[in-house]
Amino acid sequence: MSLLFMLAGILIFVGWIWNIVVSFQMGGTLWGVLNIFLQPIMGIISAAMKKTSWTPVGLMILGILIYLIGGGMSAASSQ
Repeated sequence: MSLLFMLAGILIFVGWIWNIVVSFQMGGTLWGVLNIFLQPIMGIISAAMKKTSWTPVGLMILGILIYLIGGGMSAASSQ
């Protein structure tokens, strides 16, 4: 289970950094700063408004789902 947690953490971190970089490049300073502090909600909003792409946001959402699946598997195996 810890392998899933590590994989999820890496995916979330890479998606977060990627989304921040794209936000600064495409949306400007305000979008970049908001993406630093308000992830993943701001990432979804900026992708919907075409300020960033959906790929880094999807990577973060995939990481969150893997994290939740790993937690569920860990809880089920400890009972």
